[in-house]
Amino acid sequence: MTSAHDSRDVRIFHKECVSLAKAGYDTILVVSGKSFDRDNVKVKGVTKKSGSRLYRMLFMTRLVYKEALAANADIYHFHDPELLPYALKLKKKNKIVVYDSHEDVPRQILAKTWIPLKMRTFVSKTYEHYEKRIARKLDYIVTATDHIADIFRKYGCKAGSIKNYPLLSDIQCKNDDYTKRDRILCYAGGITEQRGITQLVKMMEHIDAELQIAGAINQEYKKELERLPGWKKVKLLGYLSRSEINDLYNRSLIGLVVLKNTPNHRKALPIKMFEYMAAGIPIIASDFKLWKDIIQCSECGISTDPENVKEIEDAVNKLLADREMSFGLGKNGREAICREYNWGIEEKKLVDIYSRLAR
Repeated sequence: MTSAHDSRDVRIFHKECVSLAKAGYDTILVVSGKSFDRDNVKVKGVTKKSGSRLYRMLFMTRLVYKEALAANADIYHFHDPELLPYALKLKKKNKIVVYDSHEDVPRQILAKTWIPLKMRTFVSKTYEHYEKRIARKLDYIVTATDHIADIFRKYGCKAGSIKNYPLLSDIQCKNDDYTKRDRILCYAGGITEQRGITQLVKMMEHIDAELQIAGAINQEYKKELERLPGWKKVKLLGYLSRSEINDLYNRSLIGLVVLKNTPNHRKALPIKMFEYMAAGIPIIASDFKLWKDIIQCSECGISTDPENVKEIEDAVNKLLADREMSFGLGKNGREAICREYNWGIEEKKLVDIYSRLAR
């Protein structure tokens, strides 16, 4: 069940739903949008998705719940904090209920710019109390990181992490031509100030290369970026399909994931970092301890201070100047993905959780 994500969501549909269907579970995804059947998953669309946050939280959640309840499933697995009250309704009907917590929401709230700054701590603490109270009554909490799982265990919940590592079949590594590629840097994901895009555009003023960015952007933020000198070396690609993302990675020299230093980012595992590694390109990433440890152990890139434009610039220039070294880092990253950071490993953990819940 999801009221906030769409039917193309990689974690929800392409990974979890498809893996459970492959394991023999009769799998239904209830989501806003159109209905269809694919990869033995039945997608039940409830209505056209609205851009209004208020509409989604007040009305979409109820529609998703009603459609999911009509399926009379044995296990209900939901992905959005706004569905927490409906999780309690399902428990009262003696259903097995799993909450998939993608983010450390209380810490994420502290960085929400649409919440007045003076209110964020209060909202964060209030939400955490509310989440804790409901989560304790659920059967299992699936989380995207070990850090979030530890938080729920402290609440007294049964919890375990299913990390959002790449599907090896999704990311094509075609780096044989790496040393001959044009000077292209890439970033794929949310295009916001919190994700370090302002720093990347500022950096480009002093970089002899082109930065290609894939994703959706708010028009007001775009106007702000266009005023920066480095913008003339930036190419916006918009939303890309999986094959188009692969094309972007396979023409790029470096993958960038320099998210700003927020409580939520420090403990996150950004899927794009692992996708760059899977594509065999070196990465430049924020120097948060969790990320830095992965980069150092895998020898696949450079960690930088996400607030220091000069430090990011120096890291980019270092990789651009030595393509043989950069190729080696990219190759190391691909090997690390094949060895330990891939969905095949996480899939087994998910199926094991379901087999225990279904007994």
